[in-house]
Amino acid sequence: MKTLNLLSILLVAGGATAATLGDKEQEGKSCCDPVTPVAVAVPRANYLELANPLPAGAVKGTVTGKVIFDGEKHPEIKDLTITDKQEKGCVEGGKTSTQNRTLIIAKEGGIQNVVITIEVDGAKLKMPEKPIHLDQVQCRYEPHVMLVPMGATVAYMNSDSISHNVHTYSTKNAAFNKTIAAGASEKQKLEKSESIEVKCDIHPWMNCYLFVADTPYADTTAADGSFSIEGLPPGEYKIKIWHETLGKAKATVTVDAEGKSEAVEVKLKAKKKKGGRRR
Repeated sequence: MKTLNLLSILLVAGGATAATLGDKEQEGKSCCDPVTPVAVAVPRANYLELANPLPAGAVKGTVTGKVIFDGEKHPEIKDLTITDKQEKGCVEGGKTSTQNRTLIIAKEGGIQNVVITIEVDGAKLKMPEKPIHLDQVQCRYEPHVMLVPMGATVAYMNSDSISHNVHTYSTKNAAFNKTIAAGASEKQKLEKSESIEVKCDIHPWMNCYLFVADTPYADTTAADGSFSIEGLPPGEYKIKIWHETLGKAKATVTVDAEGKSEAVEVKLKAKKKKGGRRR
């Protein structure tokens, strides 16, 4: 079996979800409050599908890699501060998680929730038949980062027994700002490619990101920073990298005539976040 060499790219950044919430969800991360774990159903994080797959028998490659933090000392990410009054009604008989998911770095340096996209000429997105679900569970958005095909409709769900407010911060799509009662939902069609922060004005610690993609070839990194994108025809491709606090970066990868490619290692380091969002 051939051993793959790592294509190591140093990049300066600009501007698998757990089924049980409330636990210590990542190695190296602390969660300061005792909690009562509650099993919940979490929507999937990637809704991208290829509408025109390569024909049977065609050479297809898989690009794999890992995104790691550049630096021996990882930034200190403080847990969320949530008072008993603020989280009233969030978790029956327990407490909502105080884990801060804006930057999750494993002990070995892998970064979770990084979006990896590859543009392929002629590739078309398959539209979901039903609205995509972004849920509010135990006063947290689930999933924290979700890949949405451009042109799809998102249903903002509320699985909690209390009201939430869904407030999107976008630059290309129309802003959305509505209160959603317990057990209810609201829909929005997202027609432009961009990353959209979603917050709750009632519970200020709640946030997540919708990444509206114009390509079906994409993935979000796992807890160890790894990613895998399948079904690529032979060719040289540009890889785009996005993270909510570390910003954007780029890399390249080649899929050879046999469908093989070198594993990609991307290093990101912190830089002040730039820009604003339309309210």
